[in-house]
Amino acid sequence: MQDLKTIVITIIGAVFTLLTPIHNFMVAMLILFGFNFICGLLNAIVNKEPWDNKKALMFFVYVAFFLVTSCAAFVIGKLMNTEEQAIAVVKVLCFVAIYIFGTNIFRNLRGITTKGTTWYKFFDLCYYVLSVKFIEKFTFVKNWQERRNITLDK
Repeated sequence: MQDLKTIVITIIGAVFTLLTPIHNFMVAMLILFGFNFICGLLNAIVNKEPWDNKKALMFFVYVAFFLVTSCAAFVIGKLMNTEEQAIAVVKVLCFVAIYIFGTNIFRNLRGITTKGTTWYKFFDLCYYVLSVKFIEKFTFVKNWQERRNITLDK
């Protein structure tokens, strides 16, 4: 049993050593994901929504998917002797996650604050810009939506 424990610890240590170059990216993303979860939880509490296990579980599935994808991309790149490009791919994945989860954070912060306050207006503007809602104001987009029966809301 002691040998198995030693083998498991050695394997975990080797994996963490392999992922050292992207350590800072992963810590930053975990902070972002944690802040997103807290904002979503506060939004649900303020708006008196019941706890939804499925919604919370899906959040953790998305986080795990992102972390596994980022780590796999880095490991594959490192094994192909292109570590700099692999770090660049992880960086791009992180920026995409910052955009997606940042938009969700601003939506949740908007839901936490009281309508009409300065903070609400600020979070609403940030959400409006990040979610690219202003595109709906262009007539060619409206024409395209009407032709295709598409809405950009969801």
